[in-house]
Amino acid sequence: MGSFQGLFGVHGLLVGGVLTCCCCGLQAETPQPGAVESTSGAAAAPQFKPLVAPGASVAVIKIEGIIYGFTFESLQSRVELARERGASLIVVELDTPGGLVDSALKISKYLKSLDLPTLAWVNPHAYSAGVMIAAACDGIVMSPSSATGDCAPIVPGVELAPTERAKALSPILEEFRDSATANGYEYVLFHAMAVLGVEVYQVKDPATGRQRLVNQADYGVMVRGEPLEGGWLKQLLSQRREFEVGGPTVEVATEADRGKWELVQKIHDGRTLLTLNQTRALQVGLSRATVRGQRELEEYLQAASFTSIEPSRVEMVAYWLTHPLIRTLLIVAMVLGAYFEMQVPGFGLGGVVALAALALLLIAPFLVGLAQVWHILLFVAGAIMLIIEVFVTPGFGILGTLGIIAMFTGLILMTVPTDGRGPIPLPGPEMAQRLRDSVLFTLLAIVVSAVGIYFLTKYLGVIPVLNRLVLKSLSAGAGSGAGAASTRVSGDEVIGRGTIAVGAKGRTVTELRPSGRARFGDQIVDVISLGEWIQRDRVVKVIEVHGNRIVVDLAEA
Repeated sequence: MGSFQGLFGVHGLLVGGVLTCCCCGLQAETPQPGAVESTSGAAAAPQFKPLVAPGASVAVIKIEGIIYGFTFESLQSRVELARERGASLIVVELDTPGGLVDSALKISKYLKSLDLPTLAWVNPHAYSAGVMIAAACDGIVMSPSSATGDCAPIVPGVELAPTERAKALSPILEEFRDSATANGYEYVLFHAMAVLGVEVYQVKDPATGRQRLVNQADYGVMVRGEPLEGGWLKQLLSQRREFEVGGPTVEVATEADRGKWELVQKIHDGRTLLTLNQTRALQVGLSRATVRGQRELEEYLQAASFTSIEPSRVEMVAYWLTHPLIRTLLIVAMVLGAYFEMQVPGFGLGGVVALAALALLLIAPFLVGLAQVWHILLFVAGAIMLIIEVFVTPGFGILGTLGIIAMFTGLILMTVPTDGRGPIPLPGPEMAQRLRDSVLFTLLAIVVSAVGIYFLTKYLGVIPVLNRLVLKSLSAGAGSGAGAASTRVSGDEVIGRGTIAVGAKGRTVTELRPSGRARFGDQIVDVISLGEWIQRDRVVKVIEVHGNRIVVDLAEA
């Protein structure tokens, strides 16, 4: 694999067209005890070996969403749980757009190493990394309106050089070749799913009636009588550049096959990556059957018991908490909770909400294997920079801006899978869509938080329930100015002791950077400027009072 990171692309970034033919009910014969399963009406139907005898104990393990490192870990733990419960067949239910190639390779090799038979159930989609996992299982069935295929290596927006493409394709094609050999599939189907320009033909030996699926190189030899090297294929290669890397070569034909086969039909023209719906997958022998839901699958397998092995409760909660919309709400809760806490005396509801939301934002991605340690460090570093900017340095400038950027960058990257390599592992190119979603939802959270802060600032004193946390003026004559009697002031138990109102003048006894202390009459209270650095022994005027927060600005003596 080397250093190539971007391999399997999420299907949403690639091909959108999917055939829509549907089948009603079971589309393959239910295997009889001890019989070999068959695919009725298949174009080149392989004789699939039976997976289990009737009366088996079946465990269903679902893989959904983007495939990454934790997908493999979760699958392993659930397979072991199924084994403990006495399962004799593992059904891997797939609903995935693709994911990281390293994780797909690990899952594929793991499934082929199991001593339990496995059946992939495409319900409803298994694109890219998903089809590699399906091919590793001992058999495949599909649901109505389902599809699989389309697994070329991509880097969104970048055209791979021939060497890079060859490097990316090598482990993919070899894994597919191994799965095809182990499970009785025609390798050309997977080749056409991964490489643009691979054509698929159904050919027949008239002497024996045997049928095969072959690429155009084999077709040229077996039907057209071309030599094993050169000829028709050489001419095509000179005309179509996409064949230069990972393109078709003679895979099936031998010298004895030259010109002895006849064409039955052309399956795929190579102009797109091969994607098969449930009907075509059945016809070409990739799928054993089309089953409409779990009940029909149970009948098809003639299972004695049929159970679903769900992720642990911790995993399910963590998956829910890492949903972009939920994280948006958590970010809003964190920001508004922190702001509200600054407006009221003591430590209360706002602080609890902010800390709880922050804990969920940081912990949930760790539980499902998404967050890296450096994401947390980046967030903490940003928080430290922001605190220094607010309470130590004058004004608000570069340090505070960098702190905010670092904090939100950490939150954004926590939900985007990485390959885990290197001291600072970054998301692979195939995670571009996931990264964009995370950025957009985080920006949405920032906008909603800003709107929320505006309304809290304007209406905090009149919002039911919350207004009880902001104490009113204790003295109608406090402060100065005609409006002092109706101005909210700080409470008795906190700074200002209920006597500092808007318009009051005092003198700083410490530097304000931007927070510090000022004297009003015989009282010394905590104040904060609008962000500017105010020197000691300067006259200031109260311009805003909210809860325990007194905002001042320079005034004339």
